[in-house]
Amino acid sequence: MLAQIATTVLGFFLLVVVLRRFFWSTILRALDERRHRIEEGFRQLASAKEDVARLQADYGQRLARIEDEARGKLQRAILEGKRIAIEIQEEARAQGAVLVSKSKAVVALELAKAKVTLRDELAAMTMAAIERILRERLDAEQDRRLVEEVLDELERGTPTP
Repeated sequence: MLAQIATTVLGFFLLVVVLRRFFWSTILRALDERRHRIEEGFRQLASAKEDVARLQADYGQRLARIEDEARGKLQRAILEGKRIAIEIQEEARAQGAVLVSKSKAVVALELAKAKVTLRDELAAMTMAAIERILRERLDAEQDRRLVEEVLDELERGTPTP
């Protein structure tokens, strides 16, 4: 049994020497390469995280700037709309004032025409009354009666020749 243990120990040491001589450097190189790949992966991951954080900050700033621009454009559009509304109201008031002025002028003209027509008709009626009085010139009582008849006809709106 001691021989068996000695053989096992000797075989183990021989295996370690052979592995060390032929395979140990290859195994260590493979482990070093693997460790380097893992470290590089972690560096790339950290770099990617930094890039993502930088992009998030950049996009956040861009989004805030875009929102500010949109808000500014909206405010300018609102102000422009109010300005246009005021211009339209002022133009409507001016047109209304012109229309009222023209209407007043038309009414004044029509009133003047009506006064002229009334004056002409009154003159014609007066002339007709005077003519009748002169044709029938009989006495003061009859003159008074004729004037009253003409006035009654004027009130009724039916003048007689």
